[in-house]
Amino acid sequence: MKRWMWLGLAAVVVIAAAISIIALPKGPEWTTSSPQALAEFQLALQSQMKLYYSDAIVHLMKAVELDPNFVMACVMLVDYAKFDDRINAEELVTKALAADVGSLRPRERCYVERLRAIRDKRPEDADRLLSEYRERYPNDPFALATEASRAFQRGDTENAERLYRRLIEVGPNWVIAYNQLGYLATAQGRFAEAEEHFTSYRFIAPDQANPHDSLGELYIILGRLPEAVQCFETALKIKPDFWDSYGHLVFARTLLEDFEGAAQAAAAPQTVPSCPARLQEELSCMATCLEFEMNGRWRDVLDLQSSPCLSEVAPSEICPRIEHRAACQLGDWQLAQDIEAKAKAYLDKARASGESMMSREEGMTPLLHMQGVRLALSGDFAGAEKAFSQVDANLAYTNSYVGMGKLFNRLYLVETLLAEGRDADAHKLLAEVRAVNPWLVARFEESGLKMMGLPRG
Repeated sequence: MKRWMWLGLAAVVVIAAAISIIALPKGPEWTTSSPQALAEFQLALQSQMKLYYSDAIVHLMKAVELDPNFVMACVMLVDYAKFDDRINAEELVTKALAADVGSLRPRERCYVERLRAIRDKRPEDADRLLSEYRERYPNDPFALATEASRAFQRGDTENAERLYRRLIEVGPNWVIAYNQLGYLATAQGRFAEAEEHFTSYRFIAPDQANPHDSLGELYIILGRLPEAVQCFETALKIKPDFWDSYGHLVFARTLLEDFEGAAQAAAAPQTVPSCPARLQEELSCMATCLEFEMNGRWRDVLDLQSSPCLSEVAPSEICPRIEHRAACQLGDWQLAQDIEAKAKAYLDKARASGESMMSREEGMTPLLHMQGVRLALSGDFAGAEKAFSQVDANLAYTNSYVGMGKLFNRLYLVETLLAEGRDADAHKLLAEVRAVNPWLVARFEESGLKMMGLPRG
């Protein structure tokens, strides 16, 4: 799934209820006076485990309605506020922090105090509270999942893998751990291992959408596009409102140059109840921009400037990147630099506001790629090589979009090295790309080893 399930506090409470493990506080897991609210809460947990977030929100809101003092339901809803304007985060935080923690279970107390620390911008205290709870209850899967997610956010992949493997041991029902292990292996280029994790996940939970979606993302990176399409279509048959799969399906079909199929996939969500307002528009823009890019229709790309497709300035989004490339391919250097300036301002604002968990270097990577394209097409091959090389160093095979971005960036670098007359270095790098995605390299070779149309050195 493209959007990692690191939703902060909410992400840790993702399990079908009633797990029996050792070293946990005895008695009821959750504090509520309403059996009906508890039932809704348990349905929310089940939905979250499947990554059915829309369903989870509905159940959590119902739980809070049935028991306004259901602290953990309030805590879980807080983090969803950024995705659903029906949720009043301020009210929920106030309610949760006003609770008598002495009446709560130890786990609940931990998460209420963590919420307080996070609200007060004391991340060190939030981590300390979790560590202290984990020392007391080392086999609590909720806390274990939280610690694993924190390790992942910090880029501590070794510790994250260890924790997720432990999570499988102490909470066999936490099948989402297989998903996370698969993505961790994918990010590090351990693709055979990643496929094993995703396949195990699909075997254990074949009736859930996410196992199919995750495996499809891996198949895109590996160039196994027909298999990827099948995975995404299966996910959507299981769960028609599993929104991420529509984007992945559009992406895969476009790479296959099935532009009609991509357009149909982009339009499909409109028939599904509760479709997010802008989803179809975003998918249609992505399909259109990618089609224009793949066919070199640069003027058509810039003609979209008055449309919603190019209203975004986030350089990590597909359409702004393609707009920038179109400007460079047409030699409109002022427009290219204006796009870069807007992108930098956007990234700086995101970092200053705390909206991004990435380091400054990671956040600036898409902008650096833009600069590489401009430098290459303006004839500064040395500068372009440096930019593309830095992008490659910064990127991992995190998911289908980022992974393919890394591979395409490497082909841009191959072409730049050839323009510099460094054929041996170029073909060495090309062999590395082929080892990951032979389909992509075959297409690159069909184009004469050209992404941008640079002269050979």
